[in-house]
Amino acid sequence: MVPIPPKHRSFISVPAGLAAKSIAAPEGFSLVTSQIYTNVCLFFENVHRDPGFMHWQRIKTAFEKTLNCYYPLTGRLIKTENGRYNITNFEKGALFEVADSADHFDDYKKCNFSYSGVSMEELLSIPTYKSRDSPLVGVKLTYTRCGSCVFGLSFHHKVGDGWTLTQFLTMFATFSRGEYVDTNALHLYMDKDRKPVQPLSGIDHSNFYPVYPAGQSPQPSIKMGPSRKVIFSFDKEVMKQLRNSTLEEVGQPNAKVSLFNILSAFVHRAVVKSRRTAEDSCADLICIVGAHHKHPDKKMNKYIGNFVMPLPVPNTVKQVSEKGLFEIAKEIHDKTHSINVPFMESLEYYFNHAENVENIFGPIHGLGKGAVGFSDWSRFLNNFDFGGGHYIRLRSFVQTSPMAMITVMPFLPNTIEVIIQLDVKSLDRLIGDREFMSYVKAIH
Repeated sequence: MVPIPPKHRSFISVPAGLAAKSIAAPEGFSLVTSQIYTNVCLFFENVHRDPGFMHWQRIKTAFEKTLNCYYPLTGRLIKTENGRYNITNFEKGALFEVADSADHFDDYKKCNFSYSGVSMEELLSIPTYKSRDSPLVGVKLTYTRCGSCVFGLSFHHKVGDGWTLTQFLTMFATFSRGEYVDTNALHLYMDKDRKPVQPLSGIDHSNFYPVYPAGQSPQPSIKMGPSRKVIFSFDKEVMKQLRNSTLEEVGQPNAKVSLFNILSAFVHRAVVKSRRTAEDSCADLICIVGAHHKHPDKKMNKYIGNFVMPLPVPNTVKQVSEKGLFEIAKEIHDKTHSINVPFMESLEYYFNHAENVENIFGPIHGLGKGAVGFSDWSRFLNNFDFGGGHYIRLRSFVQTSPMAMITVMPFLPNTIEVIIQLDVKSLDRLIGDREFMSYVKAIH
C-alpha cells in the first residue's frame, strides 16, 4: 500500500467538552493501563459500486454527535502527580481523517485482509501514542479504487476498554444510519457516579500487583528481534469435534469446558512448544477478563473507563507440555470464571489508594518474561453498520514485537480466525508443526 496524505483532516471539539474544561481521568484499572491505543480496522465492501457509499461527511456528522456524549475523548491526558491524569484541553478535539488509496479491495480479500497483504498502520490515524498532545480518539476513512472503505479507529486505552469502545461504536453507527438514539443513552457513567469501591478483607493484591521503587522493576528477559503476525483459520466443525473427543477421552462429556476453552488451550500449547524455551521458564497464559456484564449496577454498561484485568493462568513450559488438552482448557475456564465484581472492585481500591501507581508492576509485564498474551475479540459482533451494510472483516492492530500474542477474531459462519504474533523462528516452527497444522485449514 502506498501511503497517501489525507484529503481531509480536522479536529472535532464539542460543546459538552468545552463546557467541562477539565475532568479527572478514569481511575481503577485505567491507572495501570499503558499509554496505548486499541486499534481496529473494519473493512466495508461497496458491492453495488454506490458512489455515495460510506459518505464521509455523513459519518463525520455522526462522529460529532457521538463525541458530544463521549466528550472526554475530545480532550488530552495531562499528568498531575503520582501517575494520575486529568483530561483537559477539550478545544483540541478528536481527529477525523479521509484518504483515497490506489489499492484494490479485491487484493485485500485475496490475502484475507492479512498483515502481510494490508498495511494496517497506514489505515489508522493514530497507531501509536506519541506525546501528551496525541488525540484520545481518531477515525480514518480510506477509500479504495472501487469505492469500498476501510474504517480505522484508534481509541486510547486509558480512557476505555473494549466494552467502552463497543458502546461508542454502536452509538456512532446508529447516528450514522440516521436512526433514533435514546437520550437516556447519552449520559456517560463515570467514576464519580459510582458507589465507592471497597476492599476485600484478607486479600493481598500486592501478590499480583507488587510495588517496586522507581527504576527497580524486573526487566524483560525475552530476546528482542524480528517478529510477525499470521492469521490461522480453523474450521469450526473440526474444532467442535476436537472438543467432543477431548471430553470423551477423559470421561467428562458434560464438563464445563467450551469450544473457546479448547481452542485457547490448543493454540497456547502449540505456541509454547514452538518457542523451545527452558522447561522451567514461564509459560503463563495471560487472559484479559472483563466483568461489565456481571456488575449488579446495570449503569456500568455505560461506564467510561476500564473494568478489565489481565489474569495469568500459571504454568511452566514443562507443565504445559505434560498436561493434557482437557486439563489446560479446564484451568483456563476455572481461572477466568473465578473473577467476580467484589474482587475487581477491591483491586480498583488498591490502585486508587496506591501512593504512586507508576511503581505498580502488573501481570501484563509477564509477557516480557515469556508469558503468552491472549485477547478475545470473538464477541465483537455488534451491528457496526454505518449505512453501507455490515463490515466483512475486522482486524486489530498492535505494533509487532517478539512478545507472544494470541488474538481470536469475531467468529465467521464456519471459520474461526486466530492471529498469532511470534518471533520469526518460533512462528516458522509453529507452521512446521504437523499436529497443529492438521487442524488449520488456511494461513495468511
